[in-house]
Amino acid sequence: MKILHINSYYIDNHLYSQLYKVLDAEMQQVVYIPIKTDREPENLVKLSKTDLIFEKIIDPFHKYNYFGKIRKILKSIQTKQLTNSVDFIHAHNLFTDGALAYKLKKKFGISYIVAVRTTDIGLQYRLMWHRRPLIHKVLKNADSIVFISNTYRDKLFAMMPKSLVSKITYKVRVIPNGIDDMWLNNIQRPRAVPLEDRVHLLYVGQIISRKNVLLLIEAVTLLNKETGDKYTLTAIGPESKTEPDYYKTFLDLIKTLPWVDFKGRVKPGEGLLEAYRSCDIFVMPSKYELFGLVYIEALSQGKPVLYAKGEGIDGFLKDYHAGKAVDPDNAKAISDGIRAIVREYDTYTDFDDVVLPFNWNTIATVYKNMYRKHE
Repeated sequence: MKILHINSYYIDNHLYSQLYKVLDAEMQQVVYIPIKTDREPENLVKLSKTDLIFEKIIDPFHKYNYFGKIRKILKSIQTKQLTNSVDFIHAHNLFTDGALAYKLKKKFGISYIVAVRTTDIGLQYRLMWHRRPLIHKVLKNADSIVFISNTYRDKLFAMMPKSLVSKITYKVRVIPNGIDDMWLNNIQRPRAVPLEDRVHLLYVGQIISRKNVLLLIEAVTLLNKETGDKYTLTAIGPESKTEPDYYKTFLDLIKTLPWVDFKGRVKPGEGLLEAYRSCDIFVMPSKYELFGLVYIEALSQGKPVLYAKGEGIDGFLKDYHAGKAVDPDNAKAISDGIRAIVREYDTYTDFDDVVLPFNWNTIATVYKNMYRKHE
Protein backbone atom coordinates (compact mmCIF):
# COMPACT_ATOMS: atom_id res chain seq x y z
CA MET A 1 0.00 0.00 0.00
CA LYS A 2 0.97 3.67 -0.25
CA ILE A 3 0.96 6.10 2.68
CA LEU A 4 1.10 9.89 2.56
CA HIS A 5 2.73 11.34 5.67
CA ILE A 6 2.20 15.04 6.31
CA ASN A 7 4.87 16.10 8.77
CA SER A 8 5.54 19.77 9.40
CA TYR A 9 7.79 18.93 12.38
CA TYR A 10 10.13 16.53 10.58
CA ILE A 11 13.22 18.76 10.63
CA ASP A 12 12.75 19.50 14.34
CA ASN A 13 12.42 15.87 15.37
CA HIS A 14 14.73 13.41 13.63
CA LEU A 15 13.02 10.46 15.27
CA TYR A 16 10.42 10.36 12.52
CA SER A 17 12.99 9.13 10.01
CA GLN A 18 13.43 5.97 12.07
CA LEU A 19 9.73 5.18 11.77
CA TYR A 20 9.86 5.75 8.02
CA LYS A 21 12.92 3.51 7.75
CA VAL A 22 11.12 0.59 9.38
CA LEU A 23 7.94 1.11 7.34
CA ASP A 24 9.98 1.44 4.12
CA ALA A 25 10.62 -2.30 4.11
CA GLU A 26 6.94 -3.07 3.50
CA MET A 27 5.18 -0.12 1.89
CA GLN A 28 5.51 2.92 -0.33
CA GLN A 29 5.61 6.27 1.43
CA VAL A 30 5.46 9.90 0.42
CA VAL A 31 6.52 12.24 3.21
CA TYR A 32 5.44 15.82 2.61
CA ILE A 33 7.36 18.27 4.81
CA PRO A 34 6.21 21.92 4.67
CA ILE A 35 8.86 24.14 6.27
CA LYS A 36 9.41 27.83 6.90
CA THR A 37 10.92 29.85 4.07
CA ASP A 38 14.01 30.61 6.18
CA ARG A 39 14.72 26.95 7.03
CA GLU A 40 16.65 24.34 5.06
CA PRO A 41 15.88 20.63 4.66
CA GLU A 42 17.46 18.43 7.33
CA ASN A 43 17.81 14.70 7.98
CA LEU A 44 17.86 13.79 4.29
CA VAL A 45 17.69 10.02 4.66
CA LYS A 46 17.64 7.80 1.56
CA LEU A 47 15.05 5.05 1.54
CA SER A 48 14.17 2.72 -1.33
CA LYS A 49 10.36 3.11 -1.27
CA THR A 50 10.05 6.49 0.41
CA ASP A 51 10.15 10.00 -1.07
CA LEU A 52 10.87 12.95 1.21
CA ILE A 53 9.38 16.12 -0.27
CA PHE A 54 10.51 19.31 1.46
CA GLU A 55 8.80 22.57 0.55
CA LYS A 56 9.76 26.03 1.81
CA ILE A 57 6.20 27.31 1.93
CA ILE A 58 5.42 28.67 5.41
CA ASP A 59 5.88 32.46 5.44
CA PRO A 60 6.31 34.61 8.57
CA PHE A 61 2.84 36.15 8.12
CA HIS A 62 1.29 32.67 8.37
CA LYS A 63 1.77 32.98 12.13
CA TYR A 64 -1.12 35.45 11.98
CA ASN A 65 -3.00 33.85 9.08
CA TYR A 66 -3.54 30.22 10.03
CA PHE A 67 -6.33 29.54 7.56
CA GLY A 68 -4.33 31.16 4.76
CA LYS A 69 -1.43 28.84 5.58
CA ILE A 70 -3.68 25.78 5.39
CA ARG A 71 -5.12 26.91 2.04
CA LYS A 72 -1.67 27.55 0.56
CA ILE A 73 -0.21 24.21 1.64
CA LEU A 74 -3.34 22.34 0.56
CA LYS A 75 -3.14 23.88 -2.90
CA SER A 76 0.51 22.84 -3.18
CA ILE A 77 -0.25 19.23 -2.19
CA GLN A 78 -2.95 19.08 -4.85
CA THR A 79 -0.78 20.75 -7.51
CA LYS A 80 1.98 18.22 -6.85
CA GLN A 81 -0.61 15.42 -7.05
CA LEU A 82 0.75 13.88 -3.89
CA THR A 83 -2.50 12.04 -3.20
CA ASN A 84 -2.24 9.97 -6.38
CA SER A 85 -2.69 6.26 -5.55
CA VAL A 86 -2.49 7.01 -1.82
CA ASP A 87 -4.36 4.55 0.39
CA PHE A 88 -4.05 6.33 3.72
CA ILE A 89 -2.77 9.56 5.33
CA HIS A 90 -0.75 9.88 8.54
CA ALA A 91 -0.88 13.43 9.90
CA HIS A 92 1.87 13.98 12.46
CA ASN A 93 0.38 16.94 14.32
CA LEU A 94 -3.12 18.26 14.83
CA PHE A 95 -3.33 21.91 13.83
CA THR A 96 -1.35 21.88 10.57
CA ASP A 97 -0.97 18.29 9.39
CA GLY A 98 -4.33 17.21 10.77
CA ALA A 99 -6.19 20.13 9.21
CA LEU A 100 -4.63 19.27 5.83
CA ALA A 101 -5.53 15.59 6.19
CA TYR A 102 -9.13 16.51 6.98
CA LYS A 103 -9.35 18.76 3.90
CA LEU A 104 -7.87 16.01 1.73
CA LYS A 105 -10.35 13.48 3.08
CA LYS A 106 -13.22 15.81 2.20
CA LYS A 107 -11.93 16.22 -1.36
CA PHE A 108 -10.53 12.76 -2.15
CA GLY A 109 -12.11 10.45 0.42
CA ILE A 110 -8.75 9.30 1.84
CA SER A 111 -8.90 8.21 5.49
CA TYR A 112 -6.33 9.43 8.01
CA ILE A 113 -4.95 9.17 11.51
CA VAL A 114 -3.76 12.24 13.39
CA ALA A 115 -1.18 12.63 16.15
CA VAL A 116 -1.47 15.27 18.87
CA ARG A 117 1.67 17.11 20.05
CA THR A 118 2.42 19.30 23.08
CA THR A 119 2.11 22.57 21.14
CA ASP A 120 -1.25 21.43 19.76
CA ILE A 121 -2.54 21.35 23.33
CA GLY A 122 -0.68 23.93 25.40
CA LEU A 123 -0.44 26.63 22.74
CA GLN A 124 -2.84 26.12 19.86
CA TYR A 125 -5.94 24.58 21.43
CA ARG A 126 -5.63 26.49 24.70
CA LEU A 127 -5.18 29.93 23.13
CA MET A 128 -6.44 29.82 19.52
CA TRP A 129 -10.18 29.63 20.12
CA HIS A 130 -11.06 30.65 16.57
CA ARG A 131 -9.33 27.51 15.24
CA ARG A 132 -11.23 25.08 17.46
CA PRO A 133 -14.26 24.48 15.18
CA LEU A 134 -11.99 23.23 12.38
CA ILE A 135 -9.95 21.11 14.79
CA HIS A 136 -13.09 19.51 16.19
CA LYS A 137 -13.93 18.41 12.64
CA VAL A 138 -10.39 17.04 12.25
CA LEU A 139 -10.80 14.91 15.37
CA LYS A 140 -14.32 13.71 14.53
CA ASN A 141 -13.31 12.65 11.01
CA ALA A 142 -10.04 10.90 11.90
CA ASP A 143 -9.90 7.11 11.93
CA SER A 144 -7.65 7.21 14.99
CA ILE A 145 -6.21 9.90 17.27
CA VAL A 146 -2.73 9.20 18.58
CA PHE A 147 -1.30 10.58 21.81
CA ILE A 148 2.21 9.89 23.03
CA SER A 149 0.99 9.53 26.63
CA ASN A 150 -2.20 9.32 28.68
CA THR A 151 -1.28 12.59 30.39
CA TYR A 152 -1.60 14.63 27.22
CA ARG A 153 -4.81 12.90 26.20
CA ASP A 154 -6.28 13.91 29.57
CA LYS A 155 -4.99 17.50 29.25
CA LEU A 156 -6.62 18.00 25.86
CA PHE A 157 -9.87 16.29 26.82
CA ALA A 158 -10.16 18.49 29.92
CA MET A 159 -10.30 21.56 27.63
CA MET A 160 -12.79 20.12 25.15
CA PRO A 161 -16.61 19.96 25.23
CA LYS A 162 -17.69 16.75 26.99
CA SER A 163 -20.06 16.00 24.14
CA LEU A 164 -17.13 15.92 21.69
CA VAL A 165 -14.93 13.86 24.01
CA SER A 166 -17.65 11.21 24.27
CA LYS A 167 -17.73 10.93 20.45
CA ILE A 168 -13.99 10.50 19.91
CA THR A 169 -12.71 8.64 22.99
CA TYR A 170 -13.09 5.25 21.32
CA LYS A 171 -10.66 6.33 18.56
CA VAL A 172 -7.79 7.25 20.88
CA ARG A 173 -4.56 5.26 20.80
CA VAL A 174 -1.60 5.91 23.10
CA ILE A 175 1.58 5.11 21.16
CA PRO A 176 5.02 6.29 22.31
CA ASN A 177 7.87 7.26 20.03
CA GLY A 178 10.81 4.88 19.90
CA ILE A 179 14.44 5.37 20.84
CA ASP A 180 17.41 4.74 18.59
CA ASP A 181 18.45 1.09 18.23
CA MET A 182 21.83 2.02 19.70
CA TRP A 183 20.26 2.29 23.15
CA LEU A 184 18.35 -0.97 22.88
CA ASN A 185 21.39 -2.82 21.55
CA ASN A 186 23.48 -1.62 24.51
CA ILE A 187 21.12 -1.90 27.45
CA GLN A 188 22.80 -1.65 30.84
CA ARG A 189 21.14 -2.73 34.07
CA PRO A 190 21.07 -0.53 37.20
CA ARG A 191 23.98 -1.06 39.58
CA ALA A 192 21.53 -1.51 42.48
CA VAL A 193 24.09 -0.57 45.14
CA PRO A 194 23.97 2.32 47.63
CA LEU A 195 25.45 5.67 46.61
CA GLU A 196 27.87 6.47 49.39
CA ASP A 197 30.44 8.86 47.91
CA ARG A 198 30.03 11.58 45.28
CA VAL A 199 26.81 11.65 43.28
CA HIS A 200 27.12 12.37 39.56
CA LEU A 201 24.04 13.99 38.01
CA LEU A 202 23.45 14.36 34.27
CA TYR A 203 21.26 16.78 32.30
CA VAL A 204 20.77 16.37 28.53
CA GLY A 205 18.69 18.95 26.68
CA GLN A 206 18.60 22.46 25.30
CA ILE A 207 19.61 25.27 27.63
CA ILE A 208 16.18 26.92 27.71
CA SER A 209 13.82 28.16 30.40
CA ARG A 210 11.15 25.47 30.13
CA LYS A 211 13.80 22.81 30.78
CA ASN A 212 14.41 24.49 34.17
CA VAL A 213 18.20 24.28 33.99
CA LEU A 214 18.79 27.29 36.24
CA LEU A 215 16.36 26.02 38.86
CA LEU A 216 18.02 22.61 38.67
CA ILE A 217 21.37 24.25 39.41
CA GLU A 218 19.77 26.10 42.33
CA ALA A 219 18.50 22.76 43.67
CA VAL A 220 21.92 21.13 43.40
CA THR A 221 23.45 24.18 45.09
CA LEU A 222 21.12 23.55 48.05
CA LEU A 223 22.29 19.93 48.20
CA ASN A 224 25.94 20.91 48.04
CA LYS A 225 25.56 23.43 50.86
CA GLU A 226 24.36 20.56 53.03
CA THR A 227 26.91 17.97 51.90
CA GLY A 228 30.08 19.89 51.08
CA ASP A 229 29.90 19.61 47.27
CA LYS A 230 29.02 15.91 47.21
CA TYR A 231 26.99 16.43 44.02
CA THR A 232 28.36 17.13 40.54
CA LEU A 233 26.30 18.05 37.49
CA THR A 234 27.25 17.37 33.90
CA ALA A 235 25.13 19.38 31.44
CA ILE A 236 24.94 18.45 27.76
CA GLY A 237 23.00 20.42 25.20
CA PRO A 238 23.00 23.34 22.79
CA GLU A 239 21.91 26.90 23.32
CA SER A 240 18.64 28.08 21.81
CA LYS A 241 18.62 31.02 19.42
CA THR A 242 15.25 32.01 20.84
CA GLU A 243 16.56 32.49 24.41
CA PRO A 244 20.04 34.05 24.23
CA ASP A 245 19.65 35.87 27.56
CA TYR A 246 18.80 32.65 29.38
CA TYR A 247 21.84 30.95 27.88
CA LYS A 248 24.11 33.85 28.89
CA THR A 249 22.77 33.75 32.44
CA PHE A 250 23.48 30.01 32.51
CA LEU A 251 27.08 30.51 31.29
CA ASP A 252 27.75 33.31 33.78
CA LEU A 253 26.38 31.21 36.63
CA ILE A 254 28.34 28.02 35.98
CA LYS A 255 31.62 29.97 35.87
CA THR A 256 31.23 30.30 39.63
CA LEU A 257 30.38 26.62 40.23
CA PRO A 258 33.29 24.18 39.93
CA TRP A 259 30.97 21.20 40.32
CA VAL A 260 29.17 21.96 37.01
CA ASP A 261 30.74 20.51 33.85
CA PHE A 262 29.11 21.94 30.70
CA LYS A 263 29.87 19.91 27.58
CA GLY A 264 27.77 21.87 25.08
CA ARG A 265 26.29 19.95 22.18
CA VAL A 266 27.27 16.27 21.95
CA LYS A 267 26.29 14.40 18.80
CA PRO A 268 24.18 11.26 19.25
CA GLY A 269 26.39 8.19 19.43
CA GLU A 270 29.00 6.64 21.64
CA GLY A 271 29.88 9.92 23.37
CA LEU A 272 26.32 10.37 24.60
CA LEU A 273 26.08 6.70 25.56
CA GLU A 274 29.21 7.07 27.70
CA ALA A 275 27.81 10.21 29.35
CA TYR A 276 24.73 8.31 30.50
CA ARG A 277 26.82 5.40 31.73
CA SER A 278 29.16 7.70 33.67
CA CYS A 279 26.40 9.36 35.70
CA ASP A 280 24.40 8.08 38.67
CA ILE A 281 21.09 9.91 38.13
CA PHE A 282 19.51 11.66 35.14
CA VAL A 283 17.88 14.97 36.11
CA MET A 284 15.57 17.07 33.92
CA PRO A 285 12.62 18.74 35.71
CA SER A 286 11.30 20.03 32.38
CA LYS A 287 7.88 21.64 31.91
CA TYR A 288 5.60 21.33 28.85
CA GLU A 289 7.50 18.25 27.75
CA LEU A 290 5.58 16.04 25.31
CA PHE A 291 7.39 13.00 26.55
CA GLY A 292 11.16 13.34 26.59
CA LEU A 293 12.90 10.30 25.17
CA VAL A 294 16.07 11.32 27.00
CA TYR A 295 14.44 9.82 30.11
CA ILE A 296 14.06 6.48 28.33
CA GLU A 297 17.64 6.69 27.03
CA ALA A 298 18.84 7.19 30.60
CA LEU A 299 16.77 4.27 31.88
CA SER A 300 18.17 2.09 29.09
CA GLN A 301 21.59 2.69 30.64
CA GLY A 302 20.40 1.77 34.12
CA LYS A 303 20.00 5.29 35.51
CA PRO A 304 16.96 6.38 37.55
CA VAL A 305 15.43 9.68 36.46
CA LEU A 306 14.10 12.87 38.02
CA TYR A 307 11.26 14.53 36.11
CA ALA A 308 8.38 17.00 36.46
CA LYS A 309 5.00 16.10 37.89
CA GLY A 310 2.09 16.26 35.49
CA GLU A 311 4.10 15.99 32.27
CA GLY A 312 3.96 13.24 29.67
CA ILE A 313 6.71 11.12 31.19
CA ASP A 314 5.01 11.30 34.60
CA GLY A 315 1.86 9.73 33.20
CA PHE A 316 3.93 6.90 31.79
CA LEU A 317 6.35 6.27 34.67
CA LYS A 318 3.87 6.52 37.56
CA ASP A 319 3.33 2.75 37.38
CA TYR A 320 7.05 1.99 37.53
CA HIS A 321 9.79 2.29 40.13
CA ALA A 322 12.13 4.32 37.93
CA GLY A 323 12.76 7.67 39.66
CA LYS A 324 10.92 10.62 41.15
CA ALA A 325 8.38 13.17 39.92
CA VAL A 326 8.82 16.64 41.43
CA ASP A 327 7.28 20.11 41.36
CA PRO A 328 9.30 21.73 38.54
CA ASP A 329 8.83 25.24 39.95
CA ASN A 330 10.33 24.56 43.37
CA ALA A 331 14.09 24.23 43.89
CA LYS A 332 13.66 22.55 47.28
CA ALA A 333 11.25 20.00 45.79
CA ILE A 334 13.81 19.21 43.10
CA SER A 335 16.59 18.81 45.65
CA ASP A 336 14.34 16.62 47.83
CA GLY A 337 13.59 14.44 44.79
CA ILE A 338 17.28 13.96 44.05
CA ARG A 339 17.94 13.15 47.70
CA ALA A 340 15.13 10.56 47.66
CA ILE A 341 16.59 8.82 44.60
CA VAL A 342 20.00 8.69 46.31
CA ARG A 343 18.42 7.26 49.47
CA GLU A 344 16.64 4.51 47.46
CA TYR A 345 19.40 3.95 44.91
CA ASP A 346 19.95 0.27 45.68
CA THR A 347 16.22 -0.44 45.11
CA TYR A 348 16.40 0.43 41.40
CA THR A 349 17.08 -3.01 39.94
CA ASP A 350 15.53 -3.40 36.48
CA PHE A 351 14.11 -0.96 33.92
CA ASP A 352 13.50 -3.43 31.06
CA ASP A 353 9.71 -3.24 31.33
CA VAL A 354 9.95 0.54 30.88
CA VAL A 355 12.49 0.60 28.07
CA LEU A 356 11.74 -2.34 25.78
CA PRO A 357 8.37 -1.05 24.45
CA PHE A 358 10.24 1.92 22.89
CA ASN A 359 11.38 -0.22 19.97
CA TRP A 360 10.63 1.26 16.53
CA ASN A 361 9.94 -2.18 15.06
CA THR A 362 7.22 -2.80 17.63
CA ILE A 363 5.78 0.70 17.20
CA ALA A 364 5.84 0.45 13.39
CA THR A 365 3.86 -2.79 13.58
CA VAL A 366 1.13 -0.95 15.48
CA TYR A 367 0.98 1.73 12.77
CA LYS A 368 1.02 -0.83 9.96
CA ASN A 369 -2.02 -2.54 11.46
CA MET A 370 -3.80 0.80 11.62
CA TYR A 371 -2.97 1.58 7.99
CA ARG A 372 -3.90 -1.85 6.65
CA LYS A 373 -7.52 -1.57 7.64
CA HIS A 374 -7.75 0.45 4.43
CA GLU A 375 -5.90 -1.81 1.99
